[in-house]
Amino acid sequence: MLMPLAQRCFHFVTSKELVWVPAGAPDVDFSWTNWWSGAFQEKKDSFLNDGMGFRPDLIRLNNQMDYMLFRKLHNTDVVVGTNNSLYMGSYIRGYFGRDYSGYGAILDKMTKVKALSDTLARLGKSLILVYTPAKEFLYPENIPQQFVPKLRGTTNHATFAHIGDSLEINQIDFNSWFTALKDTTNECLYPKRGTHWSVYGAYLAGDSLIRYLERLKNIRMPHPVWTKIERTEKPRYSDDDLEKTLNLMYPISSETLSYPIVTYPEDCGMTKPKVIYVGDSFTLLWRDLGFMDHTNADYAIWLWFRLLCDRQNPNADIKVQDTDWIGAIGGADCIVIMYTSFNFPVFGNGFIEKAYDHYYPGIKGGVDSK
Repeated sequence: MLMPLAQRCFHFVTSKELVWVPAGAPDVDFSWTNWWSGAFQEKKDSFLNDGMGFRPDLIRLNNQMDYMLFRKLHNTDVVVGTNNSLYMGSYIRGYFGRDYSGYGAILDKMTKVKALSDTLARLGKSLILVYTPAKEFLYPENIPQQFVPKLRGTTNHATFAHIGDSLEINQIDFNSWFTALKDTTNECLYPKRGTHWSVYGAYLAGDSLIRYLERLKNIRMPHPVWTKIERTEKPRYSDDDLEKTLNLMYPISSETLSYPIVTYPEDCGMTKPKVIYVGDSFTLLWRDLGFMDHTNADYAIWLWFRLLCDRQNPNADIKVQDTDWIGAIGGADCIVIMYTSFNFPVFGNGFIEKAYDHYYPGIKGGVDSK
């Protein structure tokens, strides 16, 4: 009983930090006003509770016991599939079309994308839509039965891809490609314990994006090349990021993961374009792997079109709206809008609409435009 107190006072053991758990409550200064109102006691109690010795370890123990005995997880949006593969409930809803934005809304957005693409093309720039994969599309057979409806509705992904093809928009559908590849490769494309594509899958997709850019802009770029792959059951980078949010003591499942040893051969005839990536968290693994550093002369990630992340600001602590983002488009060779299916309802996070308003001021966009 005295061990938590001793740990709180002397910190003789370094506990592993919890993931996605709010920071502990701050301490509170004593005042008679707060004492008589009861605010001091309430805030002091929260501070002492959150600062208890071994708190992270005890939370993990509690979470592990709940999972082992009752199959209860303490992240309410995470479910365990039939092969111990982790899924997000919000992603499952997207796979079954429960977050469908409607054909008219998607057509309106894609019509603006087409107008932007044509305008940027005349300025010598390329606009590309990238649809990153989702585990629910790759492995729907492992979704728990209680989440499977009798009928599957129309999905945002299918409508975006269909309209994009009809309007001849530059787009890469990694979601469909990965789904087609899953039965023809021995390497892990999507980890059981992660919510993003695997490191191997990210490299594979990155190489495909380079080949697409080479054809589109008639250039040669450095490619990631590997002759050796390290295979291990120990996850690296984001391959177990979803499981980490559960704060358990032991892994839920295991699998063999593939990690290519990558080089980027170059010669004097190669070109590295300047690229802006507007997208969700799938963009960050390319950055962490060094893919952007080796293939782009310069790059910027506009995460959710809200936070700027580039070579000078790796911590994404600058707001895009506080920068000259229109000027940045003028200095770029390519703009990649990159989202996974779950985030299609907020595709672009306002970038498409604001960029359209800039290039077409006072002109109504969308399906009613002439």
